Amino acid sequence: MALRRGFKTDAEWYAQDVRRELGIPETGKLCPWSLAKHLEHIVVDLSSFQKEHPLDVARLRQCTGAKGFSAVTIHKGTARLVILNDGHEKPRQTADLAHELAHGLLHHVPLPLSDETGVRMFNARDEEEAHWLGPTLLVPGPAAHAIARQRVSIEMAAAQYGVSEELMRMRLNMSGAFKRAKAAGWR
Repeated sequence: MALRRGFKTDAEWYAQDVRRELGIPETGKLCPWSLAKHLEHIVVDLSSFQKEHPLDVARLRQCTGAKGFSAVTIHKGTARLVILNDGHEKPRQTADLAHELAHGLLHHVPLPLSDETGVRMFNARDEEEAHWLGPTLLVPGPAAHAIARQRVSIEMAAAQYGVSEELMRMRLNMSGAFKRAKAAGWR
């Protein structure tokens, strides 16, 4: 599904706006847990349900990859509770939380988790938008361009921003940072 015209520009605006609100430089590292607190989203680790629901937690933590449980936002009135799979590596948790916060920033309308037959429900457009905005929040265009211009390795940049190498590579490519760096003779 294609993003609406202008959405990528809007995503960059959101990334800079939350940085201004949190007092972070435009190329600075964003901690999604700090952003969640700022947005008044409550973040709870999946493991906190271990005592009450050991089998469910074990099942959710065993599923890995794209089909595995990463995070979910539960709405109660205006309150938002994000349950985050703390069994995943920290860079994935960072991306998963940024994705959930993107839904909140974009005011996506919550859907029930599943239909009456147990099939997961989701809005494909909303998911695509959150899939774009989440990484943009973590590595906005100005940061990606600075990384490319300074010739920082993907491994070092990923560690600096607390994200996976895959996410960093994607943002360097999708922001045009690699292309601009190459055109300017930086790479």
